[in-house]
Amino acid sequence: MDIVSSGERYRASTVAAFEAAVLVRCTGVCGGGGRARALGGTRARSPYAPSGMLAEFNRSVAAERLAELLGSAGHEASVHRYTAGTRHRYEIFRVLADERTLLFLDRAWAQGYGELCGAPAEARSTRQVRHSRQLAEAAWRGVLMVSGPARSGSPGLRVPDLDTATVLMRAGRMMRLPVRMSTRPGGQLLLVMPAEAAA
Repeated sequence: MDIVSSGERYRASTVAAFEAAVLVRCTGVCGGGGRARALGGTRARSPYAPSGMLAEFNRSVAAERLAELLGSAGHEASVHRYTAGTRHRYEIFRVLADERTLLFLDRAWAQGYGELCGAPAEARSTRQVRHSRQLAEAAWRGVLMVSGPARSGSPGLRVPDLDTATVLMRAGRMMRLPVRMSTRPGGQLLLVMPAEAAA
């Protein structure tokens, strides 16, 4: 007998899918170059991007994490590395997948967004609360892996669109992180405040 229930496996897969969706959104591939977009809307992509490109990262660990998360959810993805720049060369890691994966990530995002930001119609069970906290932790894992200051020494995490920033604010409250948000050119800036400053 399988001691891991199908319900537990389903919840684990939704957490992995949501983390993958956050990883993609935090690269700025969605949102029309950092502008807010309608929930579940079409991603803006460069005309020079290859077909099936989900995201570009400047760190291999983030690209490999996305491919791993998608693989665990049954969606094949591959990581391709190339060197860009002229005088200053740097490496870019692209994650490619088929078109089904785009729809899968949009559904995963919408579901996670609803669970973290929606008002429940009735009291949640202990299991549902635990699942929401797992989604919250997944959201912060994703943003910490790919987002950061725009310039060296600049405070806070840059997030390209308001929907993603809202999810992270709600997730932060659930995790008792004292997070503040402000709008800056190109997106939202999230600051995790010292405990004494947030009191």
